[in-house]
Amino acid sequence: MTNPLVRKIVASVAGIIIAGIVVGLVEMLGHMVFPPPDGIDVTDPADQARMMEVIPTGAKVAVIVAWFLGSLAGAWAAIRIAGNAVPGWIVAVVMIALSLVTTQMFPHPFWMVLSALALPIVAVLVAKRMLAARLTS
Repeated sequence: MTNPLVRKIVASVAGIIIAGIVVGLVEMLGHMVFPPPDGIDVTDPADQARMMEVIPTGAKVAVIVAWFLGSLAGAWAAIRIAGNAVPGWIVAVVMIALSLVTTQMFPHPFWMVLSALALPIVAVLVAKRMLAARLTS
């Protein structure tokens, strides 16, 4: 790819896809370690709201870890492909938006909402540092 705009678009899309895959895998592992409590239907909105009250803190932390690792993997891939940090920031914005949508679907603790805002930004900064030698701008 010689066109820098096309490269950034491809990098952004790839980063978003990778971020989604990583979030899904890490959340799946989290659900294996912290299965939903008995009597909770995870597809029922009322039970989803109640679930946040009864699941252990470790289960909530697993979600936050998934959001961070997904953002990091996606940003890293996007920056690596583009040789530029802009696609990494695009991945972060998408991850923030998706995380905020998730936190608004049913009540989440404030610290999870704050994490949804902050961790994708931190992830891009870490990815940029990891790839500093490869960045063109």
